[in-house]
Amino acid sequence: MTDVARRPGDPERASRPNKPRKQEQEPASEDVVEVAPGILRMQLPIWMPGLGHVNTYGLMDERGLAVVDPGLPGPQSWKALKARLKTAGFKLRDIHTVVVTHSHPDHFGGAGRIAREARAELIAHRAFTTWSLDRKLRKQQRSVSRREAEQLERDAAAVAQSVDVSPDELPTVAEVGDRDTGDPLLDDPTVERQRQSVPWGGETPWGGSRHPMPPLRRRIMISALSMLFTPPDPTRRVRHDERVKLAEREWISLHTPGHTLDHLCLYDDEHGILLSGDHVLPSITPHVSGVGNGADALRSYIATLDLVAHLPGVWLGLPAHGHPFTDVPGRVEAIKRHHHERMELLRAASVALGPATVQQLSRELFPRKHWGVMAESETFAHLEHLVLAGQAERHREHGRLIYTVAPAA
Repeated sequence: MTDVARRPGDPERASRPNKPRKQEQEPASEDVVEVAPGILRMQLPIWMPGLGHVNTYGLMDERGLAVVDPGLPGPQSWKALKARLKTAGFKLRDIHTVVVTHSHPDHFGGAGRIAREARAELIAHRAFTTWSLDRKLRKQQRSVSRREAEQLERDAAAVAQSVDVSPDELPTVAEVGDRDTGDPLLDDPTVERQRQSVPWGGETPWGGSRHPMPPLRRRIMISALSMLFTPPDPTRRVRHDERVKLAEREWISLHTPGHTLDHLCLYDDEHGILLSGDHVLPSITPHVSGVGNGADALRSYIATLDLVAHLPGVWLGLPAHGHPFTDVPGRVEAIKRHHHERMELLRAASVALGPATVQQLSRELFPRKHWGVMAESETFAHLEHLVLAGQAERHREHGRLIYTVAPAA
C-alpha cells in the first residue's frame, strides 16, 4: 500500500480523537419547526450508520398537508410520524399528497401506507421503482405482531445499511434530466434503467465483486418486509421541469440524480427554496456510483449539481438529512471540490501501483472500514470519468477491468 491509503478512519489511527458528529447523524428531534412560510420540518428517526434522522417536510395549503419523504417502513417510524403530525395540528387524513424524492427506504417507507390510508396522491419521478414495487406477484400479505414488525424494521435498516449507506458518504447513481446530451444516463432515465443501476446480488461492471446481497438472507428479509408495508406505487410520475402546486405555491420538478437514478428535487422559484432530498446535503458528500455501459456518471452528477446551483434566486436548501442551509451554490462547490480531490488521489494511487483493478485502487483511497463494493463503485465512477476524458486507459483481464491513469501534466 502507498501512503495514499492512510486515510482518517484506518485501524492504525484508532487512537486519534473521534471526529465530531456530522449534523446528518444527529438523532431525530421531536420538535416541529416552520422553516419557511407554510413549510414544516419534522424529523423522523432512522437506524442507519452515519444517519440519525430523515427530514419529512410538511407543505401546508388550503387543502391540508403534503408530506415529503415520510421515513422508513415499520411501526416506530409510523408512530413518530403520527406524533409529529399531531404536534403540528394535523391528522393522517389531512394529508392529500405524498412526495418521494427517491427510491431508498428511509424516504419511501411510509409513502404507500399514507397513500392508502389517507387516499393521497403519491408523486415521484417517472423512473421511480423499488424492489417491493417490482414484486407484482407478491403473496397475500399476512398480519404480523408488533414484535415481528419491529424486528422486520430492524432488518430493513440492515438491508439499507449493507447496500445503501456508509458512515460518512451516501451512495448514488448519477444522471441528468430529460435533455438530449448524447449520454445514455442523461437522456433516458427510465424504470428499467433504474433497475439495472442497482443490480443487488449481481455482478459489478468492473468484475471481481458482487453487490452485497447474501441471496437467501436478503431474499428472506425482503419477502418479510413486503408483508409489513404497502409498496409505494406513484399515482403521478413527473418528468423534469413540470409544475407541481403544493403549499400554496408552484414547485418546479427537477430530475437531479446524484443519489439514485430516479432522484427528484422540487424548486420554488418565487421564493428561492430547494427541496434537495439527498442530492445536496449540508455536510455529508454523496457518493457517485458508476453504472458502466460507457456512461460517465460523475460528469452527469456534476451536471445536476450545477443545475441546482445555477437556479435563479436559489438560497435556501431543505435537505433530507441535516439542517436547512442558506448557501446552495457554496455547498455545491464544496461537493465538486471533493470529487476533484478524489480524482487527484486516484491519479497518485494509480501512478504508485501501475496497472490495477478497481478493487486495488479503491483500497488506496478508502480506509479499511469502508472497503467493499460501495467504495469500489465510487472508484469505478471516477475511473470511468478519467477514461472518457482521455486521462486514463482500461482493458479487461480475466473478467476484471484494469486501469492506468496518466500522471498529472
